[in-house]
Amino acid sequence: MRQFLTLAALAFLATFVSAAEYKSHPPLRPLPVPSQRAKADGPAFHVDATKGHDANDGSAAKPWKTLAHAVPKLKAGDTLYLRAGTYYERVAVKIAGTGEKPITIRSFPGELAAIDGGLREFAETHATAWEPVKGGAIDEYRSVKPYPKHEGVVFGHFLDSMVTLHGYRFVNDLRSDNSYWTIKSKIEDDPTGIYCGPGLWLDPKTNHLHCRLAHTRFAHLAPGDNYKGETDPRKLSLVVSAPGVPLALNGAKHLRVQDIVIRGGNHATLNVEKCANIELDGLTVYGGSPAVLLAETYDLKMVNCYVRGISAAWSWRGGQKYRGNAAYVLTARETGGGCKNVEIAHCEITDCHDGPFLGTITGLRFHHNLVDNFNDDGVYLMAMSVGGDQHYYQNRISRCLHCFSFAGKYQLGGGVYIFRNLIDQRGPVWYQWPESPDDPRLKPVVAGKPAEIPHSGWLMGDHGSPTWEKIYFYQNTVLFRDKTFRDNYGFGVARATAGTTRRAFNNVIVCTNGVPGLVLPVPEDDFAADHNLFWSTTDGPTFKGDFFATMKKSKPYEASKKKYAPGWGANDTFADPKFVKLAEWNDTAGDYRLSEGSPAIAGGVALDPKWPDVRKVGAGKPDLGALSFGEASFKVGPKK
Repeated sequence: MRQFLTLAALAFLATFVSAAEYKSHPPLRPLPVPSQRAKADGPAFHVDATKGHDANDGSAAKPWKTLAHAVPKLKAGDTLYLRAGTYYERVAVKIAGTGEKPITIRSFPGELAAIDGGLREFAETHATAWEPVKGGAIDEYRSVKPYPKHEGVVFGHFLDSMVTLHGYRFVNDLRSDNSYWTIKSKIEDDPTGIYCGPGLWLDPKTNHLHCRLAHTRFAHLAPGDNYKGETDPRKLSLVVSAPGVPLALNGAKHLRVQDIVIRGGNHATLNVEKCANIELDGLTVYGGSPAVLLAETYDLKMVNCYVRGISAAWSWRGGQKYRGNAAYVLTARETGGGCKNVEIAHCEITDCHDGPFLGTITGLRFHHNLVDNFNDDGVYLMAMSVGGDQHYYQNRISRCLHCFSFAGKYQLGGGVYIFRNLIDQRGPVWYQWPESPDDPRLKPVVAGKPAEIPHSGWLMGDHGSPTWEKIYFYQNTVLFRDKTFRDNYGFGVARATAGTTRRAFNNVIVCTNGVPGLVLPVPEDDFAADHNLFWSTTDGPTFKGDFFATMKKSKPYEASKKKYAPGWGANDTFADPKFVKLAEWNDTAGDYRLSEGSPAIAGGVALDPKWPDVRKVGAGKPDLGALSFGEASFKVGPKK
């Protein structure tokens, strides 16, 4: 039966989507849409930000108006339905259901509700919320009234597209016409300034917010990626974050939160602290620093969620790290023993300076997620004083400076198992800010593809070579563009192995510009690697001789035989894996299953049965890579 949206739902969606164009900039990611999830059994209550009244009884006919009034009234087994609209609140949830009767907070079926902790006037009465700045830059405006409770960098989004506004640290950057890294100091207000794109700045002397939506002029960006939209904030709606947390779960138990948009957080947008038995399903959370914060929480399940960071199409690592806010997209704090028994699955976690900080979790299952577009670190594995027993599998990870990273010197946890992932590092990582339009490191736009300063993202990296977590890296398919840092074996699998345990078996590793590195660690390290397939699409077809000859003549290789009898990499192969389709450019058009006759078929070695796996492995030798021959590709991101 055809589904019809209510008039309220249609009106709300109109604030997100234009049939023809966007006043600001086209969305970088798909915008949230209503869920058709069926209504639940049990007692039901309703809130309606437009038609409700808190003096009502919360029924469908007489809904409450605010979440602050409704949430404390919920009891075990109750469901609270949010009718379509925006709830400009900062909601604290401390309620508890039971294992048999959890409490549910969700959007009404076929409607979309948003919890917005931001400043309402910039979304609804924007025409009168701003005024031009006398003596300021072209296209600079300031808020009509001051905001004394605000402090630090201010986050924001274009409401129509949810493209991020840059949070400016320095006024000279906001007002600059310079688009290139010609400044002398990374961390001080330079008179030249560097314009980082449309954004916000808080004047610490007057407490007025300043906004500038001037166009960007980066020659290296693909057509359509520069900002060319409306420059007058009085003519379009903005989400301008406010102090406080839009949705804070604190001490909640046996609670489900479903199908809601959460935005407008200037620190954490969604905070889950000291909770137990929590299910987050179908949420869209916009950062915030971070977008999602977890602390001291047990038995958390996060599925089918979109977690969006604060990077726009024109965002660079230097601009966010030194001229704005170096935000994480999702952080699990180590306080109180960290978090335990967490599953994060079928989510999209994207577009920020740093990716998810997860190493402090004990008992993590992270799978079927899309992790994409982080101009610094991707997944933080560091355990700090807690954490371990972590499984990362069947994820697609791409466009990260480091896919897996560490920072600081922390204790080893209980081990990290990374297996059956598709890791594609061929796309651009916006790392080094261009120094001029003619920067020789810039590659030109070719066939509509984005150019980039050619910095290769790495598989693993750190901030000062700390002691790394124990890593078991197996049955992965790794694609990268350029030779890895210091030619470390396996695109960096053999990097920083001192003081830890590292294993690398049955992986497929393909380089599309040059050849993969084969430098082994020192033989004293607790390292072992073998039965990995290497290939180069540029050099492989014409390569003559033994690709591994130099490696096998090295001292680490000879010494490794005392620990691992064949020798590290003794059974590695250099051959075309014969994927069904190797896409030319980091995208979703590739098909990385193995074709008939692939040397990766039955090319592996039986692994320790204690190492977890999710694919069926027969009695013979296992296939190499993330996808066994004849099996369907796994899907990442929310289930439709």
